[in-house]
Amino acid sequence: MRVPVKWIRDYVDIDISAKELADALTMTGTKAETIEYLGEEISNVVVGKIMSIEKHPDADKLQVTQIDVGKDELVQIVTGAQNVSVGDVVPVALHKSTLPGGIKITKGKLRGVESNGMLCSCKELDVEEKYMDEKSKNGIWILNSDLKIGQDIRDALDLKDAIIEFELTANRPDCMSMIGIALETSSTINKPINLPENKFNEIDEEFDFEVSCEDETLCLRYMLRKIKDVKIEPSPYFMQRRLIEAGVRPINNIVDITNYVMLEYGQPMHAFDAKMLETDRIVVKRAKDGEKFVTLDDVERQLDSSMLMITDGIKSIAIAGVMGGQNSEITDNTTEVVFESANFEQDSVRLTSKKLGLRTDSSSRFEKGIDIQRPELAIERACYFIDKYGWGKVVKGQKDTLKEKIEKREITVNAKKIIAKVGNDIEIEQVIKILEKLFFEVSRNGDELILKVPFNRNDIYMSDDILEEVARIYGYNNIISKNITSTITFGEKTPQKRFEDSAKTALMSNGLTEVITYSFIGEKDLDMINFPKQNLLKIINPLGEDTSIMRTTLVPSMMNVVKRNYSRKNEFFAGFEIGHIFIKEEDKIEPTQKKQLVGAVYGDKTDFFDLKSMLEGAFENLGIFERRYEIENTNELFHTQRCAKIFVKDNVIGYIGELHPIILDNYDIKKRVYMFVIDFDILFESKFDVKLAKNVSKFPAIKRDIAFVIDEKVLCNDIQDLIEQNSNDIVESIELFDIYSGSQVEKGKKSMAYSIIYRGKDRTLTDEEVNPVQENIINKLKEKFDAYLRM
Repeated sequence: MRVPVKWIRDYVDIDISAKELADALTMTGTKAETIEYLGEEISNVVVGKIMSIEKHPDADKLQVTQIDVGKDELVQIVTGAQNVSVGDVVPVALHKSTLPGGIKITKGKLRGVESNGMLCSCKELDVEEKYMDEKSKNGIWILNSDLKIGQDIRDALDLKDAIIEFELTANRPDCMSMIGIALETSSTINKPINLPENKFNEIDEEFDFEVSCEDETLCLRYMLRKIKDVKIEPSPYFMQRRLIEAGVRPINNIVDITNYVMLEYGQPMHAFDAKMLETDRIVVKRAKDGEKFVTLDDVERQLDSSMLMITDGIKSIAIAGVMGGQNSEITDNTTEVVFESANFEQDSVRLTSKKLGLRTDSSSRFEKGIDIQRPELAIERACYFIDKYGWGKVVKGQKDTLKEKIEKREITVNAKKIIAKVGNDIEIEQVIKILEKLFFEVSRNGDELILKVPFNRNDIYMSDDILEEVARIYGYNNIISKNITSTITFGEKTPQKRFEDSAKTALMSNGLTEVITYSFIGEKDLDMINFPKQNLLKIINPLGEDTSIMRTTLVPSMMNVVKRNYSRKNEFFAGFEIGHIFIKEEDKIEPTQKKQLVGAVYGDKTDFFDLKSMLEGAFENLGIFERRYEIENTNELFHTQRCAKIFVKDNVIGYIGELHPIILDNYDIKKRVYMFVIDFDILFESKFDVKLAKNVSKFPAIKRDIAFVIDEKVLCNDIQDLIEQNSNDIVESIELFDIYSGSQVEKGKKSMAYSIIYRGKDRTLTDEEVNPVQENIINKLKEKFDAYLRM
């Protein structure tokens, strides 16, 4: 924000340089980025008045002027400008003057006629043309006729100043105004503040107007004042100049007042042409979906029902907190004005501004938050200017929707705790003095301080906020560094975090790549996977509809990653994510935060067993040995008969399977996608088996492969269990190595091939010992599952 130092001097007696002021404010938390010095390069340029104009005898495009510069004799200057007339007041660069950019002006002759200086344009004085009227844009700068002839142009036009540009933090919207910076200046350099007294005269006439807000949660306060017999004219030079220095274009006195007050107080205002309103009432309400509205910048905008509008009960006349409408703007013919000063809910203004792509000085202030007392101060300041300059008559009374008296927020803090955290031995009286310098009302009860927070400090809520205020004004540079006297201990990760790191390593070592996604999703994401939209944790100020809720499952996030890879023609994908999910529970104030593990694969040569193998490998690496799978038919995320529950011991930790075709269609994915979804917290809480090391047998093993045909509905787990139950201690391992279903087996059947390793602990096994066990396994398979050997 650009802040002219002269403007701040209206409120605070600054007795230090602009550089010293910028440094001091930076040290107390209001960071100054740059300082721009105005008028430093200008010398010997004065205010002059054109007394006569004659044509140059030898040049059609030149004119010879006689200029009054406040001396006994007129000064002759030759100019090529065509926009000047006798009586105009203009900037005059005299002999031996200097202009911005190091330009030096000396007397000389132009086509044989003596010229003792130069008439200056605004550009030559380093003032942007865009702020000038049309006449001054195309030639010499035509000044106000009431300026003192012969006066130094820097003093006359207030060009001698320093402008400090501040980088303001989001938590200090109170500093987005000249008075806000003045209050900080007062506290920083320990000088009293002198705020404006906005006294004005009113005419004893009834202000017959009604104001209503249909949604008081979006409009916290709405004020109106009426001005009659309005005179539209240019605003005073000082006002125009300050607007220009702050980066705002002067328009006319009424519009300039609203912009000036916004810059001064940080409170956006608006002025309606009262005669353009169709009723004597203002209704603040939401727009209609699809409603069209033309704003002051002559752009037709389409609205929706989330946007708050100012209406006259019949038509919309402004977008609340953003921009007014063309149908009620101030023109040269305006004779009656209604001033608006309001407090709109910050998130509502921000979302409206974002949706419309329309960010204004007004919306940037509202979206950061404005204190509820400020509308009254601002509207009184506007009425003060109207009365002071005779631009109209202020009608008695005001309309205000605020129903209750505003009370300052109270905070109780322990002064000794604050002193301890600051770290220096300062007295409680010094803490009180600092807080009073910051305009807190302080009362003391022993070590307790009862504070009333200034209205403009919406960022102060707790003891730590007060600590920060005391420390910054006391001076961070005054806090003495001390050596740490306590024992330094190394921090360490929690058991769950260590397990999470191990799980990531295990999954990556088995072929899965880690992905990390945002914690925000939209309700549409849940629709895509047919997930119930219950107990959603909605974000108050979302970035958009697609990021409006905290995720209740990682599946949509993973599916978006799968979709992105698929759409970019990646033939294979295998990824996982471990992340938080958030569930709002009715009987709890705080939402429940849990961790979930999701993995997904797709590829032309990839199937369910590839994903299961990756997961099994990770389980092995993590020491999770007692696990099993059971078929699951009720999970809508997965294809029927192609999903299984995952158990660790007796705990269901999640699901694994092929995604349902409907879900794949929702994402326009034409490949089969396999996924597992695991409750990571339950996985962590499950007891892990410790696999004890065994002596390696020195005796050779006997390997027997067995392939049999069985009903395709029989589960692998059931077969594995039967083989284990009918084995004895000579069976070392059982491994399924092939599954086949096709033309070489009957329809409805499948072939399963197992490899069984036999090994003796204390001897070399013989066929006579192994054959009975193998035959028993085959017989049991025949009895229970009607299986037969595949030859």
